[in-house]
Amino acid sequence: MERQLELQKFHYFEEGNTYAGQKTKDWEKKLLLRYLVEPDKKAELLRAYAWTEDLCFDRAHDKKQMEYPFTEDGLSQAVEWLESQYQAL
Repeated sequence: MERQLELQKFHYFEEGNTYAGQKTKDWEKKLLLRYLVEPDKKAELLRAYAWTEDLCFDRAHDKKQMEYPFTEDGLSQAVEWLESQYQAL
């Protein structure tokens, strides 16, 4: 399956950066996915968040969250989960 969402490579997160993005599936039906991935180096985790409200992270109410190992495989798992959230719209 072709990747629908943009995300940075693992090195980006190793540097301590957070990445946020959005992808619209159908603007007229207000089907969109906003997402954010942030590293937690102390806990050795990547946290992935997804929400469908047209609001920024801080104002969104119904965010889903998953945690993955702070590894390249963990990032791949996070991307798969985010892609599944987008496909479910």
